[in-house]
Amino acid sequence: MKVEQIEDRWEVRDGAGRVGTAHVWDRPDGKRFVWFNPIDSELISALCAVIGEERPVYTLADSYEKGMQRKLAAAGFVGDRYEHDWTLPVATAADWDDAALAGFTIGPPESFDMDALRHFDDEVRADIPGLRGWRSSTEFWADEHATAYDPAVYPVAWDPAAGRFAGMVRIWMNESGPRLGLVAAARPYRGRGVAAALLGVAFRVLRERGHAKVATECDAANPGSKALLEKAGGTIVGGTIEFVRHPCEVDRQ
Repeated sequence: MKVEQIEDRWEVRDGAGRVGTAHVWDRPDGKRFVWFNPIDSELISALCAVIGEERPVYTLADSYEKGMQRKLAAAGFVGDRYEHDWTLPVATAADWDDAALAGFTIGPPESFDMDALRHFDDEVRADIPGLRGWRSSTEFWADEHATAYDPAVYPVAWDPAAGRFAGMVRIWMNESGPRLGLVAAARPYRGRGVAAALLGVAFRVLRERGHAKVATECDAANPGSKALLEKAGGTIVGGTIEFVRHPCEVDRQ
């Protein structure tokens, strides 16, 4: 099989003329994610032998896509991590009070030094399963906030006494509806209700705008986040499996 890079994708052809493509994203945490089309074990193996010759390759599959999972397994992928997809009612968390935020300065990202906030984002993502090692560049941060960003549903908490960020909530206003991308408190502030109070701040804005539900996801091995989502009345509606394929001797031959 012949594999070559063409503009923003990798392409493979065999003697029968079959074509497979792969789009690659090197994430800020160092993971190389790849999306394949079609899901064909032989073509995927050929693509990974080049794309993942020296490093692991990651991809995702919905939990109900059993056929896709079997084909990925045949191409050398194994399940590495599982995320639950959740739906949250806006009404529950919107009624939470913000007493835990007393003494903090609360505002949108623009109220603070954006470079410092970007580094704080790296700090909290480091404690999220599957994102350890995350380091956003200024370019990535700008691109990530170029669409679906709304500062009104992105409350950030600053502790003036300690001179540091205490927590933040990030909701993306997608065309399909609001999606909770992050709810986090810095380590010194965990267990004090800071994350829950910030979620209430954002959800009250959503309630005022007439939104009833929010989508999000949570690693199945993250009990703290799972407990918060359950407290907010969340329901698990699906799941996503993160697969990884490690380089092997066959790839190097």
